[in-house]
Amino acid sequence: MDRPTFIAEVTSMHLNRCDLLIDKNKDYATEDFLSNFKRMHQLCKILDIDVRRSPGDCARFLMVLKVDRWCNLISKGTPPKNESIRDTVLDDHNYTDLAYACDMEGL
Repeated sequence: MDRPTFIAEVTSMHLNRCDLLIDKNKDYATEDFLSNFKRMHQLCKILDIDVRRSPGDCARFLMVLKVDRWCNLISKGTPPKNESIRDTVLDDHNYTDLAYACDMEGL
């Protein structure tokens, strides 16, 4: 892949994942952008699911789920019925950003 093609693709993916992050957050969270991770952390504690020590750990757990989904889609060799593989990669990057935000907030 030549440099201009690579840069154009990465730039496009970055813009798309930012849009996806903002749009999905409207469904998952309140005004507190990280509220879904905070709720999930509480739920895992109630259900005695070890997410270690923080909402950021929940986000990292979801990153693992996205990577697993990506590997599963590749190994099946069939097109996904819902999110595309590209959407899965974008979500994985967004969970990375959200986990980092949880860490920065000290959660």
